[in-house]
Amino acid sequence: MIITFLGTGTSHGIPVIGCDCDCCTSSDTRNQRFRTSIVVESSDGKQVLVDTSPEFRLQAIKYKIKKPKCVLLTHSHADHLHGLDDLRIFAHTFTPCSSNNPEKIKPLKIFANKNTVKDVKSRFSYVFKKTQLGGGKPLLKLIPCEEFSEKNPLTIGNLEIIPIPMYHGKLKVSGWMFKDKNTKNSFAYLTDCSFIPESSLELVKNCTYIVLDALREKIHTTHFNFEQAMEFVSKTESKEIYFTHISHETTHEEIQEKIKDLKIKFGVEDKNINPAWDGLVLSI
Repeated sequence: MIITFLGTGTSHGIPVIGCDCDCCTSSDTRNQRFRTSIVVESSDGKQVLVDTSPEFRLQAIKYKIKKPKCVLLTHSHADHLHGLDDLRIFAHTFTPCSSNNPEKIKPLKIFANKNTVKDVKSRFSYVFKKTQLGGGKPLLKLIPCEEFSEKNPLTIGNLEIIPIPMYHGKLKVSGWMFKDKNTKNSFAYLTDCSFIPESSLELVKNCTYIVLDALREKIHTTHFNFEQAMEFVSKTESKEIYFTHISHETTHEEIQEKIKDLKIKFGVEDKNINPAWDGLVLSI
């Protein structure tokens, strides 16, 4: 299983428009962050995309996304969704990714919780209206993820995938856990969260790798800050942790230094904990 970080930034991205702070003007490429998204590739070559950020077209070209088997959405906020229309290259009539016979083209499946499904139908209503044939809009099929669970996972190639219920402030959002049926290694992707229920912790606490929301040092109403993220990490058995959805308030190097102190505070010196960066590739 290979995970590629397409973006690791907060809703503004980094650099932030009009900002000349140390992070936004840094020459360290790890401080240049697209909006948060990943692509997961199974050991048999199947790609699964998580979220469609506003930079999705640029991300897909830069990281050579050919044709995902499906898309998983965490929630419907603009920084995670508003690249959705660019999925049409993977599922419409006139494209090298599709058949020359329109009758044989299958919609690209989008899995999300019921709240997100409702929002997508409203915000991208034109996609689901039969107004045209051709390449002007994506052909998508929305599927509520609540039907999948640990006992009934979504299966894509060698991957078993289950949604992880979380809260982003008061909003119900979905983390995602991936398990490779061949290697038995597992990976949890938990972005945009301020509260993770105990039942969800139980699902992910033994994952080989965990990627976790960690916005900044200061408290935030809808995101884990560094300390809250570290507290969650201390409750898991995972030894490999990466922080994502990072703001411009702290540079990559500064986050690394803060992590060193927090590892001591929470007694997790045995864990490998780092801020993620755009283009980071994990082989699990």
